[in-house]
Amino acid sequence: MTFTIDSYTLNVTDFSESSQPIGPEWFALENQALALKRFVYGLKRVWSLSCVEKDVAWTSSAALYLRNKLQTGETVTFTVDEGDRYQLSATSCYVVNVQIEMKLVGGQNIRYFTVQLKEA
Repeated sequence: MTFTIDSYTLNVTDFSESSQPIGPEWFALENQALALKRFVYGLKRVWSLSCVEKDVAWTSSAALYLRNKLQTGETVTFTVDEGDRYQLSATSCYVVNVQIEMKLVGGQNIRYFTVQLKEA
């Protein structure tokens, strides 16, 4: 099980993917009834990953790296190798959200974060 963003290998505890169609929608009358029409050019995928880091210095943190990519608007390369369960070859993505949570656990260096990526 390997999740990587650029050169960072993530310890992922939860993973989800959703797909959003790209194209216009409009209303039309068909057989005297209102119908929603759609023309789809393609789709963009959105991934959400819940991660944990333990004993990683803040300056080396994947959460900090992703937060900085979010701030600059640069793309990252996202790859997943979950064997037969899920495969994603190197895909260019934007970081659209990073949420960092640091529970006070007796002074331990444990960091939880959630990142949301959108296909570029």
